[in-house]
This record gives sequence, C-alpha cells and structure tokens, in this order.
Amino acid sequence: MAEATGHEAKTIHRLLEFSPKGNGGFRKTEKTHLKQTLSWIDETSMVDTVLMFSPAQGSTKEATIIFVGDVDQLPSVGAGNVLRDIIDSVASPASG
Repeated sequence: MAEATGHEAKTIHRLLEFSPKGNGGFRKTEKTHLKQTLSWIDETSMVDTVLMFSPAQGSTKEATIIFVGDVDQLPSVGAGNVLRDIIDSVASPASG
C-alpha cells in the first residue's frame, strides 16, 4: 500500500495506537480522533466486527474510509463477515 500511495502504511492497531496497558484498547477513540480525513483499510475481508468498530470510532464524522478487499482473501478469524456485509448493504456504493 505504501508503494502504491506514496504514504506510510500502518496496521489498524498501529494507526489507532493500540495500548496494551490500561484498558487494553486504542488511544484513538471518539474522544481523541485521528487527524486523517481519508483512510484506506486493505484486506478488509480479514477484519472482524470488533476490530472494524475501532476505525469508525477513531475517525471524525467528516472522514472518509475506503475499504479494499478481495474475494480470494481469507475471512476474519473473529466474528462477522464485515466486507461482505458492507458490499451487501444498501448503504454501500460498492460492487461485488
């Protein structure tokens, strides 16, 4: 992703500043939003519902999040099929 965009690529955990100390959550939350107005989440089919909630919380309402995925990727280990649910949603302009 870094080569394609010319910007640093990060995992969701690194982007949201995962903190194993304290409550074991992320430092970027609805109270301490990310400064980015645009984020790309690659390999979205591997993201479960719990992890997907975090970027939504850590972003402002004005931010845009682009989800990228591939039907041949492995599904999430955790609960949910987030990418498929987004694509099937009437709120999504995505095409399968």
